[in-house]
Amino acid sequence: MSSSQPRVEHVTDTALMVAAARALETARADGVVRDPLAQRLAGARGMALARTLTSPEWLGIGVGLRCRIIDEMLLEAIATEGIQTVVILGAGLDTRAWRLDVPPQLRWIEVDFADILEYKAEMLAGEKPRCRRECLAADLTDAAQRQAVFAAAGSEPGLIVTEGLLLYLPASSTEALATESVRWSGIRRWIIDIAASNLMRNAHVGKLDDIEKVRAQDRVEGRPILDMVERHGWSLAARRSYADEGFAIAAARGLTVLPGAEAVAADDPSGIYGYRHTGSSAVG
Repeated sequence: MSSSQPRVEHVTDTALMVAAARALETARADGVVRDPLAQRLAGARGMALARTLTSPEWLGIGVGLRCRIIDEMLLEAIATEGIQTVVILGAGLDTRAWRLDVPPQLRWIEVDFADILEYKAEMLAGEKPRCRRECLAADLTDAAQRQAVFAAAGSEPGLIVTEGLLLYLPASSTEALATESVRWSGIRRWIIDIAASNLMRNAHVGKLDDIEKVRAQDRVEGRPILDMVERHGWSLAARRSYADEGFAIAAARGLTVLPGAEAVAADDPSGIYGYRHTGSSAVG
């Protein structure tokens, strides 16, 4: 976690950038998210990455709004659908277990690489989560490790969150999430983030190469993610477009939009989706 070189070298560096984006929004009076732990987690390296590789205000809007919408959808699902277990896949430096007003008996499982989980534990030592938080180190591209995560989630009604994750997974792993989660656990709800490419083009101002090199080359993105999920028995329960909301916030702040990146097409799939699975198994 050295802060000496502000270049993305591993997918865990993107977690530092995301925390930095939340910190930038938290520092603003009109910020779209409030995360008092974000700056501590981002550290000097995360803040440097955010300022070197991005347009910080655009990054803050994109990440902050994504975070806020998922917060809202997650809290609604917990309150109305009897969710007893939440699994955050590719949790990175997520702080919802400390920030959100969730039931204290809720099981909260964070899954990521061991080094990012260890770093987070060190940075948040002494902070008490609001629920029954657990950590599982796993590589989600490995079938055995992935299935072990779902088995650990148990049979109680559960929900998974994939925020900013699927661009870093090969298509086969994304498809496996859609099937194995239902086969191995009580997970029947899924909150999925579909990246807003137009917002990110403004955020990274032509410097996407460093991010691109740590993404899966054979990933699935955009509408094909939703098609894949729906093929395996998941049905759409809710959707929010953060591209529309994001550009409205940017306009209110007087931000300049890159040429060609200002419009959101009518069929743009970017946003946050809530899916529900009603079957006993997604696979035969």
